[in-house]
Amino acid sequence: MILAISIVIALTIPVGFLFFLRTFDLHKTVKFKRNIVTLVCGIAAYYVAAQINPAMVDAGWVTWGQVVRITAPIIEELLKSLILIYLVSRADFNYVVDGALYGFGVGIGFAIIENVEYVNGNIEIALALALARVFSTNLMHATSSGLIGTALAFHRGISEKRRGWLVILAGYLLAMVFHALFNTMVNAGAFLVFAIAYGVLGAGLIWYVIRRGMSEQQKWVGEKLGAEDRVSVQETRAATSIEQLVDRLIKPFQERFGDEKVPAVRDMLYKQIEIGIKRKLLDATPSPTKRQEIEGIISTLGREMNDLRKQIGTYHMMFVRTVYLDQDYRVWDKIQARVAESSTGQKGGGLFDRATERIKKKPREKDQS
Repeated sequence: MILAISIVIALTIPVGFLFFLRTFDLHKTVKFKRNIVTLVCGIAAYYVAAQINPAMVDAGWVTWGQVVRITAPIIEELLKSLILIYLVSRADFNYVVDGALYGFGVGIGFAIIENVEYVNGNIEIALALALARVFSTNLMHATSSGLIGTALAFHRGISEKRRGWLVILAGYLLAMVFHALFNTMVNAGAFLVFAIAYGVLGAGLIWYVIRRGMSEQQKWVGEKLGAEDRVSVQETRAATSIEQLVDRLIKPFQERFGDEKVPAVRDMLYKQIEIGIKRKLLDATPSPTKRQEIEGIISTLGREMNDLRKQIGTYHMMFVRTVYLDQDYRVWDKIQARVAESSTGQKGGGLFDRATERIKKKPREKDQS
């Protein structure tokens, strides 16, 4: 019974960490199916590493202590990153948040199978071992892979490729050093509390990366969404302040119109966000083939967004667009401000100014004739 509980803990708590972090993906650009794929690939990476590491010791190339401190962190991080390289290279990949969460997923996949192996091999302390690992080793694996995913994603989003390659190199080195320091500390008999603190620190680092990535994505959306995508100022404001979506839009919309159209409104805003991110990625994509793929995705998202607008309906869309507006963003206020800027203080503003200028020109024209 204790063994069964230990295995359940070893499997479910790490996966729970992953899905908890997914809640910080407020723009919903990280695909759920891809996270499942990363978990599976993490499991596969563990089984490959489990063959390579002992084989190197058996061949006499390294001692087991050197495997733990040096070669295992390098080999394991390289294996875990293979799926990340593939996902980041795809045209439908977005930015740092995606890379961090996909990296976290592959690290969790690697860790949960390692958990089961350790628990089955130490039945007498299975429960304590399972609890210790989920808050230390598992978070370490997830963090190191998350760092690589973040570096690969950052490289994708910048146009200066030399700088991008340096970022990738730094990401790999940081992940491997982070992994190696943990292994060395644990192998040297460090207190459990230090191992747990190390793992929690790593999870905090990934959380910070995701929050920074979200902030950067908001800037991208605000910069790139516009008339080309038939996205209004109001909708852009909604997309770039997604944290306030429930309180400022969905809740009043739901109270007024019910639940039926709420999913469509959410989906529409998320698609607008993804269009903004994709337009930014176009600036950093030199490959004509990749640019064409991204443009195709943008076109598809645009069609889906327009379909959702039709599904929501004209009247409901008017509410979506106006509920977000503060007074200084209302159309009539904009007109009044434009009039005030161009006028001499008369009602009608620029219209009367232009008439006055023409009247003044008339005498001059007569004198010249």
